[in-house]
Amino acid sequence: MLTKLHREKIKYLSQYRYLNSEIDRNIKRLSELRERLFCISQPLSDMPKTLSKEDKTANSVARIVDIENEINKDIDELIKLRKRIEEKINKIKDLRLKEILKCRYLDCKSWEEIAYENKYSWRHVFRMHEKALDEIKI
Repeated sequence: MLTKLHREKIKYLSQYRYLNSEIDRNIKRLSELRERLFCISQPLSDMPKTLSKEDKTANSVARIVDIENEINKDIDELIKLRKRIEEKINKIKDLRLKEILKCRYLDCKSWEEIAYENKYSWRHVFRMHEKALDEIKI
């Protein structure tokens, strides 16, 4: 049974997965912006427009630069966070427990993948996870 302390440890360890997902979302957003910027799909028209093409391009480039800076900042934070989490996990003596935590929180694997790859039952993986949480210090 997971205790409040277990949940706090899970929340701490899960930060890596959430930050990694945020970076992936920003990379996808960046890709979509770049695609729109370099895609020439607007019909030609002699009707007046509110913004010139140069203004739209400048705005798009500025947004791309902002997103790139945000991604770089998040990647730096992700590297630091991974190192801190790895240090905490590596203090556990039992290699099996270490492997469960690394698979789950650093490799972002599902419980099914962890059980299959380590040749354990789901139930056993959950018991080992709980035991590993007891040993980890945050």
